[in-house]
Amino acid sequence: MPSEAMHRIYINNRPHPFDGAPLAATEVAAMAGVPLDNVVIELETPAGLKEIALDETLPAADGLRFLVTRQFIMGGAA
Repeated sequence: MPSEAMHRIYINNRPHPFDGAPLAATEVAAMAGVPLDNVVIELETPAGLKEIALDETLPAADGLRFLVTRQFIMGGAA
């Protein structure tokens, strides 16, 4: 019986396995454990970090690297 190949992406330098299907940005956020209402997802590219919109879907590629953080909202007196 052939084994199913698992692929790996990296989120904040931690490996995460995935099945090789195209990746929705919302899936990346869920893997990182960051709520969708304040997540910032950036993809590492040779040109630098590229912000990914939550409605984007990325082609599956082994070894993609993401930086997933929370959006900071500054509060203060008016």
